[in-house]
Amino acid sequence: MNDATGALLQDVWLVPMDGPDAAPLGDVRRGDLRVRDGRIVALGALVPEPGERVIAGRGRHALPGFVQGHVHATQTLFRGLADDLPLLDWLRTRIWPLEHAHDAASTRVSAELTFAELLAGGTTTAQTMESVRHAEVVAEEAQRSGMTVITGNCLMDEADPHLPPGMATSAAEALAITDELRRAFHGHGRISIAVSPRFVLSVSEGLARDAAAFAQQHDLRVHTHAAEHPAELAAVRARFHRDYVQVLHGQGLLGARTALAHCVHTSEAERDLLAATRSSVLHCPSTNLKLGSGIAPLADYRRRGIAVGIGADGAPCNNRLSMLTELRQAALLQALDAGPGQWPAAAALAAATRGGAAALGLTDVGQLAPGKRADVVLFDLQDPRLGVIDAQRPASALVYAASERHVDAVMLGGEFVVEGGRVLGSDWHELRRAAAAALPGVLRRAGLAR
Repeated sequence: MNDATGALLQDVWLVPMDGPDAAPLGDVRRGDLRVRDGRIVALGALVPEPGERVIAGRGRHALPGFVQGHVHATQTLFRGLADDLPLLDWLRTRIWPLEHAHDAASTRVSAELTFAELLAGGTTTAQTMESVRHAEVVAEEAQRSGMTVITGNCLMDEADPHLPPGMATSAAEALAITDELRRAFHGHGRISIAVSPRFVLSVSEGLARDAAAFAQQHDLRVHTHAAEHPAELAAVRARFHRDYVQVLHGQGLLGARTALAHCVHTSEAERDLLAATRSSVLHCPSTNLKLGSGIAPLADYRRRGIAVGIGADGAPCNNRLSMLTELRQAALLQALDAGPGQWPAAAALAAATRGGAAALGLTDVGQLAPGKRADVVLFDLQDPRLGVIDAQRPASALVYAASERHVDAVMLGGEFVVEGGRVLGSDWHELRRAAAAALPGVLRRAGLAR
């Protein structure tokens, strides 16, 4: 696309995601979308301008690209290697040894796999938490992807007896790595750096408070895990004699720039605290099921005005990075937990787009509107397996029935990066070969060779 003249995407069903909470999809209508300099400049019945590239929309549904709030790109290489375990065993016997065994080359392969899979499924924005080391490699691959990405190294200075020797850093080293990432990547292109304490049990009180101060000083976001699994909560209470979210608040880590992954088990007092501090929740339903963690109370969070985003989490605890899978899981689980209709399909779709953007403090993605980034996912909903849908009411088909095969094209900043379901510039066969070459060394170094 020539940004000087822009482009016109003609004849699509526009799903702007800009309506009120009761009808978040907004005015779904058939029309056109104009892009210039990577941003949306107009929507509606538009006439091509001289020199403008015209793209046939063919009646597809155009949505803002999905926003995934919580992903571990460094873990994608480990898909299928940590199945059927509860959270703490999953971390101690598989994930920590595998992450510590990564080198820069294997981390790069994992990141390449991650961003290709995210784009193929319509995700154009993601927040990732990486391992203690090699986070710079993920940031480099994020830049290459063209996506909007918030990322950072996880902070771990507590020498847990289950950690591989040498994995934990000093508090000073942990924040020094974050500062190096900030200087190298923050605000460069579409990359931001977050301060990322892994979770309460792996971070000392001193590092937690220093991390909060560092984030405040440099106006960085805070990304951490919270209140995920009953065994984890019991360990937190035993050590701190307070509930999980209260510990984070006491350390200075809550606030409008903070997003907490999971928040499955929270008390009334903790929910009040989340709302009062304007902290966000990042829901990972498939992971919470697979690790036996539970069902997060999203309907209650929504009633309290707490911003909720959605994420696939890591491939070893999902085992997909699919926003469409997470949408379906989230909506079905809330029907079970809160009752049918208490968190309907349209609410799930909102959490995957504008809600996810709000949860991450992003103002230029998550909606189709003038001034927003031209990050657009085009769905072909003509498949009879989706039913004969009302084109103006696509939420049910998208949330309950659609899969990645219905993602026809994806645009980043007005440029096509996925066409006909194929990620341009990526070769799945080559990625598989690279993964197959990298994994044996990681397994050997982790003591998990098979």
